[in-house]
Amino acid sequence: MDLRPLALGLIGTVTISVCHARPPVLNLYTFESSPYQVSARAGIGTTNVTGETVDTVNCAASQAGWSTRIRITPQNRAVHSLQRNLIDGYFAIDPSTELDTIAKRSNPVSLEKWYFFTTESAIELESARIGVVDGSNEKAWLEANGFDVFMSVSLPSQLPALLKRGRIDAAVMDKRAMTDLHDPDRSIVNNLHEHFIRYTPLYLYLSESFVANNPGFLPSFNQFIPGCMEGRITLSADEEAHVRTLAEKLFSKIDSALNLQQAIDEGPRMENLTDVLNFDSRWQALAPTKAPELAKAILELPGSRTLHAWKMAHREYVTEALLINDRGTLAAMSQLTSDYWQGDERKFTRVIENLEAGLSGRDAIYISDIRYDASTSRFQITVSAPVGPVSGNLPKGILALGLDIESALGHHDTE
Repeated sequence: MDLRPLALGLIGTVTISVCHARPPVLNLYTFESSPYQVSARAGIGTTNVTGETVDTVNCAASQAGWSTRIRITPQNRAVHSLQRNLIDGYFAIDPSTELDTIAKRSNPVSLEKWYFFTTESAIELESARIGVVDGSNEKAWLEANGFDVFMSVSLPSQLPALLKRGRIDAAVMDKRAMTDLHDPDRSIVNNLHEHFIRYTPLYLYLSESFVANNPGFLPSFNQFIPGCMEGRITLSADEEAHVRTLAEKLFSKIDSALNLQQAIDEGPRMENLTDVLNFDSRWQALAPTKAPELAKAILELPGSRTLHAWKMAHREYVTEALLINDRGTLAAMSQLTSDYWQGDERKFTRVIENLEAGLSGRDAIYISDIRYDASTSRFQITVSAPVGPVSGNLPKGILALGLDIESALGHHDTE
């Protein structure tokens, strides 16, 4: 019996199956902006696009079941292509009325820190000659907010040189993009003065046609962004020092407003981890749209009521206040949170690690990286500290605060 036709048929079947298993391709445009989106030669006639934001987009798309094809292109061409559904999407873009009418925006895929860079320590913005990269997010924002752009350049590296020659008074750029410039004369960049403007979330815009044909993609993509961004957005040393000082003041104020040890004792406590996880599963299944019975009981406690009132008095920059017992479960909270068990989260584990390393009191404070909270549409950090007494490196509990990072860094007085 000749088995070759059968074998060939099986090979054909396997080949078809493999082809069908390949993920669909997401065709995207972006622009050059080191270290976020960078074009690099990958061979003769081939260019790869790499960088931190590219990694985030690739990661979230991959987990949503898609591969990507990313190309560098001018902004005008990208918007034109997006409007005519010639591409699937364009990133990383500051929100605009124009784009919001022709495409669907994802949750943020990047966070930039924009500054005015000057050669002088002081700046008069009303009369300053401002330079910016043509077609950039910074230029669009400046024009939308009433700033006069004196000069637009084609390359970011031109801005420091123009500042040195006195052709412009201020350059607007993301701090890391400025630091990452491949300038042979580093003394220009290193000696510039910085004037903070804003934290800028940037987005992936998807074409109307793509969203209509793939309605499940965007919710899935958004779901995976936080994990893909984790650890990518960090505080500078100066920012961390400012947050630590603010956190110490806030922890002291809560300590004065609430007997933290008593609030922990009054909260529910479960010794069995199995029971904790069972309650946590039911809690997560209902929150945040509905409070389970255990959550309702915690919210009614005097400690929770005090935390809520205190948080509302500081709502400009405090987004959440949680009191956690030594078992890692909630004893009090300012509002309904997404889960009951906090014992596996860094806000809890990192404080324990700090205590085990020999730190004590406020020195054991943990400050998280920056993350995006889709429920509030704000970039946040978490700060947490031990609540005494401490026995065998295990505190009686942990107090954790959520802070709006932009408001917190702009705040200099907690009174």
